[in-house]
Amino acid sequence: MFWWPAGSEWADRLASEPGTGHLNPLIPKTYEILKKIFSDMANLFPEQFYHAGGDEIIPGCWKVDPTINKFLSDGGTLSQVLEKFINSTFPDIVSLNRTVVYWEDVLLDPHVNVSPTILPPEQTILQTWNNGPYNTKRVVSLGYRVIVSSADHYYLDCGHGAFLGNDSQYDLPPGSDPGNGGSWCGPFKTWQTIYNYDITYGLNDKESKLVLGGEVALWSEQADPTVLDARVWPRTSALAETLWSGNRDEKGMKRYAEATDRLNEWRHRTVNRGIKAEPIQPLWCVRNPGMCNTVHPFE
Repeated sequence: MFWWPAGSEWADRLASEPGTGHLNPLIPKTYEILKKIFSDMANLFPEQFYHAGGDEIIPGCWKVDPTINKFLSDGGTLSQVLEKFINSTFPDIVSLNRTVVYWEDVLLDPHVNVSPTILPPEQTILQTWNNGPYNTKRVVSLGYRVIVSSADHYYLDCGHGAFLGNDSQYDLPPGSDPGNGGSWCGPFKTWQTIYNYDITYGLNDKESKLVLGGEVALWSEQADPTVLDARVWPRTSALAETLWSGNRDEKGMKRYAEATDRLNEWRHRTVNRGIKAEPIQPLWCVRNPGMCNTVHPFE
């Protein structure tokens, strides 16, 4: 079906982008197939985690299905549909000796969500992507371990404009564009934006210990193998340094200048090895270490 039918409100869309389609939690065939997929994936990948998704359930998609529509007409809710799905799949994944990872939406989505009582924190990790440190705070306050993938800082696809055709919403007079250039999560997330982010911001010591780490995300609406290296590197290297080694020196100051020198040299080494990482400084800077820094503070 067409993802956003003409004349319908955004809230009634069938998907957030083309194309449409959700699994149907109310038919047994769904679980017959998934049980085989879970087993196959567990055999292929020995890691102890299994990411079970759960983000961006679109109510309009489920509502057009006759089975789900009847369930709703009989007094059921979409949250109960999701609860049935999790109750039917969570035990299968755990039985494979895996910890289950879900996107934050399963608990925090305002329209379709489940109670924390059906997701034991010992066997569940949540991955946050909305509202920066605030959703992280909400999740750890419930006792869950967290992987941080803030769209405000860690989405590598942001800032490249819209990909939809026949889209006139950015036909704006000069000076009135808010700066996103058609990208819902614009602007572009620079390596400095990534390096600057503190994934435990606003958390106390107990809550901070529940943050396992962070993960950048590169969604593929406008990315394919021809641009992969440049989209990923060296920005992901900035993430690696700040998460492994921290982004501050022993005095608590951000290490931007020395990090720039390291990343610039690292970028040229990767290019020499055939990885087409994008440049972060002119070539002159790597040939003259430190000469592209500034001694002047910016107010």
